[in-house]
Amino acid sequence: MGVVEETLQVLQGFLAPELREIRGILSAIDKRLDSQDKRLDTIEDANRVCFESIIQRLETIQQSLSFDKRISPIEADKRQSA
Repeated sequence: MGVVEETLQVLQGFLAPELREIRGILSAIDKRLDSQDKRLDTIEDANRVCFESIIQRLETIQQSLSFDKRISPIEADKRQSA
């Protein structure tokens, strides 16, 4: 066996287990990231529902205020007429 072959064997003997370990670590990180993505999606959906509810409430309030503005002149005219 030549020096080149021995060097290759030593490198492979060292690198192969290290690469397997790194691959396992990356796989675990990937699973955690997938879990976090799902969790963030759930939070995003909940926030979307909450914001839509807030927007509906604000629109209702805006409509109420607009209704009051239209009625105010009518009420003022009635008071002046009476």
